[in-house]
This record gives sequence, C-alpha cells and structure tokens, in this order.
Amino acid sequence: MKKSIGLLVATCLVTTMNLTSCKSSNEKVEDAQEEVVDAKENQMEAEQNLNNETMNSDSDYATMKLETEKLVAANDAKIAAFKMKLKIEKAENQKQFEANINKLEEKNNKLKTDLNAYSENGKESWNTFRMRVQSSIDDVNKDIENYRKEHNY
Repeated sequence: MKKSIGLLVATCLVTTMNLTSCKSSNEKVEDAQEEVVDAKENQMEAEQNLNNETMNSDSDYATMKLETEKLVAANDAKIAAFKMKLKIEKAENQKQFEANINKLEEKNNKLKTDLNAYSENGKESWNTFRMRVQSSIDDVNKDIENYRKEHNY
C-alpha cells in the first residue's frame, strides 16, 4: 500500500515538473510543494481507510469466532449426548454408531482448529475464510441433524 502511494507521489511530481517546465523556478517549487502536500494527505487518508478496514475485519472475526465457538460447544454437547445414548444400543450397532460419532467429533474439532488458525497476514482473504468456516458449520450441523434423525434422537 505504501509503495503504491509512494509511486503515485513520484508520478505526480514527475508529471507536474514536465507540465510546469514553462514556469519560473519559484512557481515550480511552489507547485511541487503543493503536490507533495496533496500526496501526503492522500497517503494519510489511504492509511486511515486501511486501519478502519483492518479494525472492521478484526471486529467481524471476533464476532464470528464467538458465535462459532458457541455452536462448537453446542455441537460438543450434542455429541456427548449421542455417546451416552450409544451405551444403550445393541452391541452390533455400537461400533458403526461410534464410528459415525467419531466422524462428527472430528469435523467439529477441525472447525474449532480452523477458526483459531485464521490470521490477517495469512494467504486466505477474510471473505474466503468466512465462507469456508460457514460451509464447515453447515456441514457439521447437517451431519448432526442427519445422525439425530437416523437414530431417532
């Protein structure tokens, strides 16, 4: 961001110098100074916009993290209930049901890990991350609901 603003300032200065070559030295200096002041103002405005955007994404991440952590905790409770009900199932069904429960638990834990792994400086953009996490949430919720329906819980 700073490089592009610096490049913009340099380009403005060169352009100004070329266009004002017919002016006196004092006029040229004054024009160049005005251009520098304008470029610095533009740079400060761009930095402020970047800071505001970063704060918004941090806030969005914090909000999404809290909401997702609540969902993960609720899913953990549902999975624990499934494990309790597993104990009253027939022995031949227990292994299959236990495998299904373990898959649910793995997906829920992966969601928790992904949520904590997000970094502003990472390769993934905020929107991509948010969509991926929402997709994982939807998958886990769907799988839990399917398990519940399948086993009449």
